[in-house]
Amino acid sequence: MNFKVVYHSKTGNTKKIAESICKAAGTMAEAIPEKIFIKPVDMLFIGDGIYAGKADIKTENFIKTLNGDIVKNAAVFGTYGGQNKAIIRMKELLKKQGINVMEETFGCKGKCWMFFNRKHPDAQELKAAHEFTKRILKKIK
Repeated sequence: MNFKVVYHSKTGNTKKIAESICKAAGTMAEAIPEKIFIKPVDMLFIGDGIYAGKADIKTENFIKTLNGDIVKNAAVFGTYGGQNKAIIRMKELLKKQGINVMEETFGCKGKCWMFFNRKHPDAQELKAAHEFTKRILKKIK
């Protein structure tokens, strides 16, 4: 089974979560590419930082290039300052593309500006992302 972890991160918060997911999945994280995957993947972990309640347009546009022939399964993760509703939106977009989306998602606070959530994601949240990944991988094997 092959796995891929892609993310979009303006501040580095989501990148930290993506790297924790990679350790559990045994793969490398990469920034969301400009174009579609060439090789099909069995499991795609896709994440974004959530800004003003939304995922970045780059992430949404990337999801719209995918389909069930390229991505068999997907799991969504993200970091946020306040709300995590963009995670739900990403799941909906993936499903609309004919991709099997894991029900469980992962979200945690991320450092937001200079004052809010300054110590996030913290060690406990990184460990939780690692455990989330293990649970997801067990479901698809």
